[in-house]
Amino acid sequence: MKTAFINPPYFPKFSRESRSPGVAKSGTLYWPMFLSYAAGTAEADGNEILLLDAPAMDLSKEAVLEKAKEFKPDLIICSTSTPSVINDLQFVKSLKEILQKPVALMGTHASAEPLETMNLEPALDFCIVGEADCTIKNLIRHLRGDGAKNISEIAGLVWRNPDGSIDFQPEGQKIQNLTELPWVSKVYRKHLYSCYKKYFYGANLNPLVVILAGRGCPYRCTYCVLPQIMNGHDYRKRDPKDVVDELEYIKENFKGLGEVFFEDDTFTADKENVKAICEEILHRKLKITWSCNARADVPEGLLLLMKRAGCREMCVGFESASADVLNSIRKGLKHGGAVPFMKAAKKAGILVHGCFMVGNLGDTKETLEETLQYAKALSPNTAQFYPIMAYPGTVAYKEAVESGALNNKDYNQWLDKDGYHRTTISRPGLSPQDLVDFCDRARREFYLRPKYLIQQSAMALFNTAERKRILRGFGTFYKHLFRKHGKLK
Repeated sequence: MKTAFINPPYFPKFSRESRSPGVAKSGTLYWPMFLSYAAGTAEADGNEILLLDAPAMDLSKEAVLEKAKEFKPDLIICSTSTPSVINDLQFVKSLKEILQKPVALMGTHASAEPLETMNLEPALDFCIVGEADCTIKNLIRHLRGDGAKNISEIAGLVWRNPDGSIDFQPEGQKIQNLTELPWVSKVYRKHLYSCYKKYFYGANLNPLVVILAGRGCPYRCTYCVLPQIMNGHDYRKRDPKDVVDELEYIKENFKGLGEVFFEDDTFTADKENVKAICEEILHRKLKITWSCNARADVPEGLLLLMKRAGCREMCVGFESASADVLNSIRKGLKHGGAVPFMKAAKKAGILVHGCFMVGNLGDTKETLEETLQYAKALSPNTAQFYPIMAYPGTVAYKEAVESGALNNKDYNQWLDKDGYHRTTISRPGLSPQDLVDFCDRARREFYLRPKYLIQQSAMALFNTAERKRILRGFGTFYKHLFRKHGKLK
């Protein structure tokens, strides 16, 4: 069966699969990882697929529609997110008008608000809820006649009946054996290699390839959308040998590779598993650079092992300097624990990209200032400051609705006129624009410190691997340092 998987056109460099979908001021563009995993699963089940990533391929709406028309699919799967859902539904309508074939949406918003999404656009036939891989495979089998006879047997599916009514079947058990899934890097290599160097993470060595060693996160942070909506809180892991096999494949098949990024919600959640992966890399004497998402609780011994195995950087959510705010968002880390962690990371020689979020429950003008000073004191190699984006389906969204902190449910207002984050959350004494303005100022104060500029200049001078990243990052990022963000028009 011919199935088209499409990451629809929107703003240039718009990343739907980011935890905070939007256009990044660093120039970051995410791989369409979950869409690619689903496409690879469908292809492995004997289907012919087309995988199009409009933001990476610089494809207009008309160009995507033309390519889809040439492919003549029997089913179309599109990725979506909360800030882009209105745009994506308009694209679905165009697809349906031209191709007259069933269309499904997958992604965080389709999972969190499937009935609302279906009601917003009558041309939409299906929403995929939760992990999409098996649900899409089973839907295709049903449509091609060798799967479930009744569509109601397909777990994780919302569908439109011939009379226009909508039915749904809740998601079943999460995928337990992730090692059985196709390597997403093989999907990239076959279908997206032409734009391999378009994918870019501002804090990483590029070009990079993004994979998963596991899915799910055991922690309960109120704002984090993927564990609450897509992957669950049970951290399921691939076999470490299978992970390292994929690393070897990537090194051999992606020319000019900068590094591999483990996009697990929290790669270091199972420290024994991290140890096993590192030991396997060292056992094979594989020379490869990699980075990961982590928490500020990795012990020094494991950090040293990670460094020996090729770890270059960790992306860490510090979020706030306030113990009360950290408790309100259920961060689950002891206040002050980040200081010894940062010392250990620097001792091990692993860089840290620090994430700081403002507008959380309990935030005030004073806690925001404390967080900025905290970020300067921790002094990670790079940092991002962003206003809270409370996504449907999360505890943070429910709190914002119930407390009146959510100013607007119009999804078109979740981004500014250029596609950058524009929060719709307010707190006492802090409007949405105040939060955006603070992030702009925090970014300037963090990056324009004389000490920081000297450190980065020295790194660029003496570290050839980092030089290109620093120069490109400065060139991309500088134009945003003094720019006003957050306006709709």
